[in-house]
Amino acid sequence: MKFYFNDQAFSFELLRAATYGGYQGAEIGECLATVSKVEEGNFESWFLEWKKTADRTYQTAIDCLNKSHKVSAREAFLRAHNYYRTGEFFLDGTDERRMENFDKSVMAFEKGMDLLDSHFEIVKIPYEGTYLKGYFYGALEDKKNELTKRPVLIFVGGYDSTLQELYFCGAAAAIKRGYHCLVFEMPGQGEALRKQNLVMRHDAEVPVKAAIDYLETRQEIDKEKIALLGMSLGGYFAPRAAAFEERVKACIAFNVFYDTFDSTLNQNPQLAQVLELPEERREQMLALAEEQNSNLRWMLNNGKWVFGLKHRYEVFEEMKKASLKGIASKIKCPVLLTMGETDHFVSRDQLDALLEEIKAPKTVRVFTIEEGAEEHCQEGNHALFHQVMFDWLDEVFDCNMIETM
Repeated sequence: MKFYFNDQAFSFELLRAATYGGYQGAEIGECLATVSKVEEGNFESWFLEWKKTADRTYQTAIDCLNKSHKVSAREAFLRAHNYYRTGEFFLDGTDERRMENFDKSVMAFEKGMDLLDSHFEIVKIPYEGTYLKGYFYGALEDKKNELTKRPVLIFVGGYDSTLQELYFCGAAAAIKRGYHCLVFEMPGQGEALRKQNLVMRHDAEVPVKAAIDYLETRQEIDKEKIALLGMSLGGYFAPRAAAFEERVKACIAFNVFYDTFDSTLNQNPQLAQVLELPEERREQMLALAEEQNSNLRWMLNNGKWVFGLKHRYEVFEEMKKASLKGIASKIKCPVLLTMGETDHFVSRDQLDALLEEIKAPKTVRVFTIEEGAEEHCQEGNHALFHQVMFDWLDEVFDCNMIETM
């Protein structure tokens, strides 16, 4: 699916931003007006134009709030947050503007959440002498501060996710269907990376265990109905954690990753020869290759940042650690595996290999071009993914839930 741009990375990130309109995180007109001024393939141009739109939308939210227009303010704050997040996406992790932009994005989001009619709570999950930031959302059917015992969805992101965007990707859909929802930052994401210098780790079961330990201190959680959802690279994190954590009773890979290194080379076969070169030559060739490929340039720059590395080629060594080979067979809970048929990050063989290794009950859903959901993480049609995922989860948990209109 090409959306406005021919450049795949720009097209996909625009589609991603616009998709969040399903829960008031964007308006298509604002998105298209913004990118009409963007020079295709130019990361700096992308940042500057999205920042202008974000600043303008944030000021609208403040004006509405000052005049006590609660709904208008909430929706403008959420759109401003998404536009700030989208704008910083291609910036280098060392760019000083990225932290300032991130702070504005978080501030806008949390101001919007403060105006939410349902329960919203900022939480700190104890983790290795520090904490992981999270948000706890209560089901819409409960009163704002009077939560009843319910199933809970734990939701984690991936290689470039922020805590805030997970509201649009799954939390909002969960609470509408009668689930409580905990979203939290894994090491290498959001504030954990930017302010605590916690870099990404392959052993996802460690932070997920911390999250479940925290959940067990809350009275409103049905401990026999804890589901774990992982988006994008979270499609590796979630199955990995479920393999080691039996308190997870259902697992959803929101686009599968079986072996991250293999998948990356399958999607970028030209890299195989480059990675066999001596280190100095390898770095030079990767630098040249990324000049012609926005996706590769972003992937390598982001990888250096989230893993805390110095060289581009080191990213691939970290990828090799993120594999479910010999691990997926340990999963005992039911698993839902999803992917888009034209996913530009994940190859179909990843799904086939994962299916072969998982022995637990498993369900597969490949989303198609005809459905407008063929992209990575079903950007362009989250409503269809939510329908498939939550219908499956309702059946696994034998839930008789009525959606709140």
